[in-house]
Amino acid sequence: MKKHIITVLLLVLTGLAACTTSPETKKVKPAVSKAEIHYRKALKMFNNRNYFDAVPAFEELKEKFPISPFATLAELRLGDSHLLQKEYELAIHYYDNFKRLHPNHKDVPYSIYMTGLCHFEQMLSVDRDQTAALEAVEYFQSLVDLYPESPYTGKALCRISEAKKRIAGHEIMVGLFYLQNEQYKGAAKRFIHVLKKYPQNIEKPKIYYHIAQTDFATGNLRRGSRIVALLSKKYPESDYTARAKELSGGTPEKEAEKKK
Repeated sequence: MKKHIITVLLLVLTGLAACTTSPETKKVKPAVSKAEIHYRKALKMFNNRNYFDAVPAFEELKEKFPISPFATLAELRLGDSHLLQKEYELAIHYYDNFKRLHPNHKDVPYSIYMTGLCHFEQMLSVDRDQTAALEAVEYFQSLVDLYPESPYTGKALCRISEAKKRIAGHEIMVGLFYLQNEQYKGAAKRFIHVLKKYPQNIEKPKIYYHIAQTDFATGNLRRGSRIVALLSKKYPESDYTARAKELSGGTPEKEAEKKK
């Protein structure tokens, strides 16, 4: 993952080199401002992965030249430096601050993507709290909605899919816990929620099967039989279809015969 972050940063910094270099003239080479000199020194530390020293160097630039465009760029590099040191909350502070203070800056999409990445990097396993995954989805989705043509939008879509799989996995795990403890109403609620909220990020036959389990356990034979019929039609080769048929005694028709 760190390799991915560095790749993104290199792409941005390559673009910055073109933006921050003064245009050449045929006769006179423009003077380099003191702010740019400070920025280049700090950026050299950053590029050498000396983030510990780069942070105070960028901070000093902001204090000495607060209205310089290089001070604006320094805010992003501070976020990058903290992210690469896994100081996610500090990184989020700088990225969010950048977006708030410079809403029309061309690098706002980058700041949104990197904020989402900070949350993404803090995601926990499916058996843990999924707040970070939810936050990551929120930021990545806002990037997709607001800046669909951004060079970071494709990466954001991939991260959204990964984060949603994690969230759905957590919901399924909770549903299975309820099911194992015969709390069928709570289990069904979780499974149906996952089916509606994350249809592209789950194994649908498995979820339908678990819903059928709750139905047959609580005597909701009508819905359970409909689910078995749906599985038989859409996923005839799935192991979960065969298991669902066993719940109903083989087929929905046989279940109806038993009721008679």
